[in-house]
Amino acid sequence: MNYSQAQTYLQKVQERGAKLTINNIQAIIDNLPYNLNNIQFIQVAGTNGKGSTSHCLTSILQTAGYNVGLFTSPHYQNIRERITINKQWISEEDFAHSLSRVHDIAESLAAAGKIENMPTFFENIFLTSIDYFHRKGAKFAVMEVGLGGRLDATSTLQPIASVITNISFDHTKTLGKRIRDIAMEKAGIIKSGIPVICGCSVKSISNTVIRNESQKRGAPFHNVLNSKNNLTVVEKPDHHHCLYQTISDCYSFDVYVNGRHQTLNAAAAIKTVEILNQNGLGISKETLYDGIKNNIVPGRVEMIDGTPPYILDGSHNEESIRALSEFLKQKNIKDMTMIFGVLRDKKYRRMISYLLPHVKNVILTEPQSKRALPAQRLLPYFNGHNVVIKQDYTEALGCAQTFLNPVLITGSIYLSGEMRNLILGGKHERG
Repeated sequence: MNYSQAQTYLQKVQERGAKLTINNIQAIIDNLPYNLNNIQFIQVAGTNGKGSTSHCLTSILQTAGYNVGLFTSPHYQNIRERITINKQWISEEDFAHSLSRVHDIAESLAAAGKIENMPTFFENIFLTSIDYFHRKGAKFAVMEVGLGGRLDATSTLQPIASVITNISFDHTKTLGKRIRDIAMEKAGIIKSGIPVICGCSVKSISNTVIRNESQKRGAPFHNVLNSKNNLTVVEKPDHHHCLYQTISDCYSFDVYVNGRHQTLNAAAAIKTVEILNQNGLGISKETLYDGIKNNIVPGRVEMIDGTPPYILDGSHNEESIRALSEFLKQKNIKDMTMIFGVLRDKKYRRMISYLLPHVKNVILTEPQSKRALPAQRLLPYFNGHNVVIKQDYTEALGCAQTFLNPVLITGSIYLSGEMRNLILGGKHERG
């Protein structure tokens, strides 16, 4: 199939819905007509920060001279950005070629009775990434978990490290309503003998759950932060300078991705590389520092110059919105015009409460998702603010520009990604 046919096929698959099970996709991985042993996988799970940590790890490995695959989800602007090598999107031709290959493989396995059903939407893209990384000779592949961990397609792989950034409330209908339950689902990525790097607070329930599960499975457990692993952060005008003291070494580095919370993601990446270095990887501190300094993550408190200027942020749950609010407070950014839309299963009332001190004008819209909350439902939470509803994204952006205040776009990855497309004319890179 060509790229257009690939898009049509995936749309039809997506309409069929998803099944949270791992047996089917595991059977496909086990029956691939090629060996994946030449690729070293790093699996990254967590509620927030897993995407940024995955990007940071990729940047470090790429700076070290390796050919590095990166699989992330959901996409921000274009489905092809979910699959990259050395941060370059998979081409339309390669996407269609690899998807066709995995479709044919799955079809033959289904005909032979080795799988019960064809892959889901997420599984198709995951398999496409695996085929592409194999064909292009990736040495490493950083695999961001889609949802949870225990039943995620990425858990069919044997990684060299398992990273869990943090645990908070999100997707509670699927993962559970208690932190303990969510942590157990995330801990499902842990494999026997494979080191676990945990970014959860050392005194948290989630840390206890993950540590216990690591012990049960004989997986070496490492905290990113505890009494013997300390992170000191100094605020600079355009970056954060960090000093990270671990049990065995000390690292001095700069983080240029906006938001103090990004320093924790960088520390998680350093801790992961430190553990891998102890197992023979051999990445120098200078390479670590350069990789972190040069790391770029679109849509994470991303500032784009313009008239007016924009802040794009894909925050879509309470914890990530709170981190955004802390950044705005730290920079003393007020009286913004905010374009806001959210999915109906999020704690949007709490999310809005964090944002209200920073905004003056509000433009409500709806993410392009079946789970989108009707914009009208949000009106009661913006009493005292100048509020309008614009369903059309182009109209919403045009309306925001008339106020001349800095524009904040947040509440949903789907929303901020589409807005980024409009602002940059569909381009991925700025400038």
